[in-house]
Amino acid sequence: MGDTSTNLEKKAGSGRDLMDDLLPKDPTTPELNDTEHTETVDTELSIGSDDADTSQKEVLNEPDQLENQLSKLQIASNSSAPSSLNNRYDIYPSAPLPEFNSPSARAFKVEDRMQPRLKLFGLICIPGLPIRLNEIEKISGKVLPGNLNLISFGNINWPILNQKCLVLIFKQPLGQRIDRFFQSEDVPKIKKLDAIKLIAKTGVTSLFSLQERQLTNRSIRPDNIFFSDEDHEEIVFGEFVTSPPGFDQPIALETINRGMAGEGGRGPGTLDDDIYALGATLALLIQKQNPVRGKSGEEIIFSKMTSNSYSALVGKNLLTKELLGLIRGTLQDDTEMRWGFQELDTWLRGRHVKQSKNIISKKSRRSLRFGGVDHKNLRTVAYSMSTRRDSAIDIIKTGTLENWIENNFEETELVNAISLAKENAQAFAETMAHSDELLLSRIIMLLDPKAPITYKDVNYMPDSFGSAVAIEILRGGSSHTYVESVINGIPDIWYSISDGKNPYQFTEKEFYSRMTGYLQRAGPGFGIERCLYESNPGFACQSPLIVKENIFSIEFLLQTLNLAEKTVDTKKSPIDRHIAAFMGARSNSDIDESLSKLGDLDDTIKTLSMLKLLVNLQDTMNSGTLLGLAKWIGGLMGPIIKLYHSRKKRKEVEAAVPKIIRGGNLSELLALLDNPQEKKEDERNFEIAAKQYAEADDEIEKIRVTTGPESESGDRTSKQAAAGISGLAMILIIIIMIIS
Repeated sequence: MGDTSTNLEKKAGSGRDLMDDLLPKDPTTPELNDTEHTETVDTELSIGSDDADTSQKEVLNEPDQLENQLSKLQIASNSSAPSSLNNRYDIYPSAPLPEFNSPSARAFKVEDRMQPRLKLFGLICIPGLPIRLNEIEKISGKVLPGNLNLISFGNINWPILNQKCLVLIFKQPLGQRIDRFFQSEDVPKIKKLDAIKLIAKTGVTSLFSLQERQLTNRSIRPDNIFFSDEDHEEIVFGEFVTSPPGFDQPIALETINRGMAGEGGRGPGTLDDDIYALGATLALLIQKQNPVRGKSGEEIIFSKMTSNSYSALVGKNLLTKELLGLIRGTLQDDTEMRWGFQELDTWLRGRHVKQSKNIISKKSRRSLRFGGVDHKNLRTVAYSMSTRRDSAIDIIKTGTLENWIENNFEETELVNAISLAKENAQAFAETMAHSDELLLSRIIMLLDPKAPITYKDVNYMPDSFGSAVAIEILRGGSSHTYVESVINGIPDIWYSISDGKNPYQFTEKEFYSRMTGYLQRAGPGFGIERCLYESNPGFACQSPLIVKENIFSIEFLLQTLNLAEKTVDTKKSPIDRHIAAFMGARSNSDIDESLSKLGDLDDTIKTLSMLKLLVNLQDTMNSGTLLGLAKWIGGLMGPIIKLYHSRKKRKEVEAAVPKIIRGGNLSELLALLDNPQEKKEDERNFEIAAKQYAEADDEIEKIRVTTGPESESGDRTSKQAAAGISGLAMILIIIIMIIS
């Protein structure tokens, strides 16, 4: 496909389960061509007095699939009783609160039984969409100045979707969303100016509180900021945990680097990215007319690349110029030049902060025509090549790209690196699969080392592999290209080119080394499933056996399987590929050796390994009685029982299994079936019996050899018998003759 977004939009209608209709579409637009620029998409935020009648979803010009699906289900479920969380919070399916919706979660009324007058709302997360579980656990019950505080969270039975869903409980902000406030023509300009200043100050405070907890927001945007009071004197930033980092962000609010990645591949990033998003949010709010209105995602990225983010996002029709210093400092494209917390603190204190000049990318004397655009910038060429790969291969192989760089830039090392890459690709062309794609990926990353990892039709930041794969699968796509990129060492190429500039490079390289190891092992507990759970702590177990239970933690696995016994095919193992991978990723101990035996060709080894894994988990988690699971497993123990040679012992074990099953203790079942002493005794008796059998067999053979028809003894005996018979015959003949 031309780019990741285009394919994702095509796949959006063919996903599995609820994902077909529940996931919002990818905001990135199709690629540009010579004749037209696609009108946009998600970058439009509809802010300013002239946009009062246009909502963000109208600008998107596409239906919100999640909203449509939930609306249908709500109509059918209006009479549903409230769902309860922790026997304290009642969440009402019949009372949606759309004013508090998030792009990837829907809001409903919540009542606190202990404080019934407290106004709360609950966000129901999309089942199967990776959430930011680590962040949820860190902020739950904590007060984060400037941020919407998470009161509680957990799984509830949700009748609208007929399954368990994660709900996040928040206190309702008493004022409206900021974007609605700015869209209103009734709000005086002076109040908008006061609100912008309040957003700036609260935004800095919010980022400070996240810094203390080593968290990133990655969801700072105009439609995710609220007035926390009715008088519009206090601001609070909205939730940021219901979807992967950056997943719901418009491209205009993402840095150039992360904006180029697919929606699931933008990554958690750093607070530098949040500082940028705050600056971009302020830039859009201070303008009477949105400067990115009507522009596609690709056009916005090109605009940022050819000039800079400040120039691309800040027009001339401003409500105020008072905050331009803050905006310019936070929108620096070079992170070393971008304001950090020291500068923000200085600004908060009302002191002057010296501005750094925007670094202007070097431009060529002559342009390179590619993808319908005249390029004078290495970054725009690289970005355009990543979305038009067939054409990109042509300009590489013909030497067009090298000649242009050599004639217009003082980049001798770059030209040499491209030449060397071409030579290596040509040398291995016949023996290496996808040599052209590998060559193109390397050259794109050479042209723009800050860009995402790129391979074929996928683009993802190095810290986002897991969420990128999860989103692709949930869209109905395939993980194959992502797997191929790791197996072919594309992340390693990215790190070698970035040359240690990434502060998390060592940790991430070690991560990809582990992922490669998992991908190279095909059995249960490994493969892409293991990668998904290892890299997405907030990814619920997707096993068809328990997917509707939406479990994130291994401590709930056995009890969930125990209940599932009533509804699943118990002739199959309770540990499928997803559950095996989930156990491997979530276990506190290394169980890879045991997992590897699940793929053994011997049913006995496979079944015994399954039982041992479950016993270990039951003992570790103190899961208590598991009647359903014990019954399920008991019915699968035939191969293990057959290990005993003694028919009598088999009958004894078969008779004992039902008694143990009624106790629900898997350890007792394992002790019965895998008793070392009993096995040793059975084996010893078998060896004795085998020896006796061999001795008897030898005796039979000996008898056959010594007394058989062909033996010497047999031959002598037969001759004697023949002689005797002949003598008797002669006597009989003589007697007959005498009588005659």
